[in-house]
Amino acid sequence: MPDTWRTIVAAALDASEAHVTFDLAVADLAPDLRGVRPEGLPHSAWDLVEHVRIAQGDLIAYMEDPAYVASAWPEAYWPSTSAPPSEAAWDEAVAAVGRGRARLQELVLDLPDPTATIPWGGEHTYLRSILVALDHEAYHVGQLVLVRRLLGAWSG
Repeated sequence: MPDTWRTIVAAALDASEAHVTFDLAVADLAPDLRGVRPEGLPHSAWDLVEHVRIAQGDLIAYMEDPAYVASAWPEAYWPSTSAPPSEAAWDEAVAAVGRGRARLQELVLDLPDPTATIPWGGEHTYLRSILVALDHEAYHVGQLVLVRRLLGAWSG
C-alpha cells in the first residue's frame, strides 16, 4: 500500500532522516551531566527534556480536552530546576515523551479528519497542532545534541 499523507506525518514524528531522534539524543547521558548548562547556553539537557514533555502534553491536551486552558507562558512550560530531581524523574520524562509521540501518531492516523478545526481551538486544526509538536521536538533535539557536544558527551 502506498504511503498516504497520514502515514508520512505519523512516521515523521519519530523519523531520523533529517536528524537524530529524541531517543538517541537522550540515550546514555550520564546522570551527573543531565542538569549541567554548558557555558553560553541557557538550557541543560533536563531543561530541554522536561520542556519537550510539558509542551507536547499541552498540545495533546489542547486537541483532546474541550475544557483545555493554556498554562502561563513561559514559566509553566519549563522546569523550575536545571537538574532532574532523580534518575527516576529523568526516565519518566523521557518515557512520557515517547508515549506522547505515540499518541500524536494515533491521532494523525485515527482522527476522522485531522485537517478539521479543533472545535474549542479557534482556527487551529488537529494537523497544525500535530505538526507544531513534531517541529518543536525536532528543534529541541538539535539543542540536546548541542548541549551534549559542549559537555563532551556526544559521539554521534
